[in-house]
Amino acid sequence: MCAAQPAHNAGMARRPRLCLPGHPHLVLQRAAAGVEAFSCESDYQDYLRRLADGAQRRGVQVHAWCLLPDAAWLLLTPDDCSGLSALMQQLARCTSRSRGVAVWDGRFRAALLQPGARMLHAIAAVDQAAELQGHAADATSWRWSSLAHHSGGRADAVVREAPEYWALGNTPYAREAAFRGVLAAGDCARAWPQLRAAALAGVAFGDSGFVDAVSRAIGRRPEPGRRGRPRRAAGLG
Repeated sequence: MCAAQPAHNAGMARRPRLCLPGHPHLVLQRAAAGVEAFSCESDYQDYLRRLADGAQRRGVQVHAWCLLPDAAWLLLTPDDCSGLSALMQQLARCTSRSRGVAVWDGRFRAALLQPGARMLHAIAAVDQAAELQGHAADATSWRWSSLAHHSGGRADAVVREAPEYWALGNTPYAREAAFRGVLAAGDCARAWPQLRAAALAGVAFGDSGFVDAVSRAIGRRPEPGRRGRPRRAAGLG
């Protein structure tokens, strides 16, 4: 088992990552340039095993996930910010050591999400990321996501269901049926460009009241330090 290690500070200090304990975060871990994050079935399985183990040990709930050839999309609620960072560092280092090459980009991206409808859309969007990012014609055909868990295909031991999902119904069958209705409505697909942009920019995703509340909690405005396109090509992740 790989242990998380403190990141080295090289060059100019980075802007602090936006994080609030007990709040959901949309996390993007991107493959390093020119590297395929998952090249075979065992790569996917190993990552999920490390995610389940690391999340439990670091006090992080996994609400939704999707693993793509060039990225991992995760919807996480950490008990504390150090646990979130340690989990992501552990996932990156363990994968790189097992394959003998730097698999992941040096810094993961994350957006802080407003609970409620936006969170539910984020769950559905992450579940459909393979389709939304063009890796599958139909998200239901992509094995490496939590879509089947939420829609009734199979139980997923990695997932800890979010309050927004529980509120969909009083029984598992009712929740799964209601979630399929959320997918069919298409709001999550329409929200995906904004969700993805928020994760890349590292901002709070919600209404003005939520952004103001986050500002008070962290002591600064949760906005990106600079404008412009992300460094990576728009098709990645």
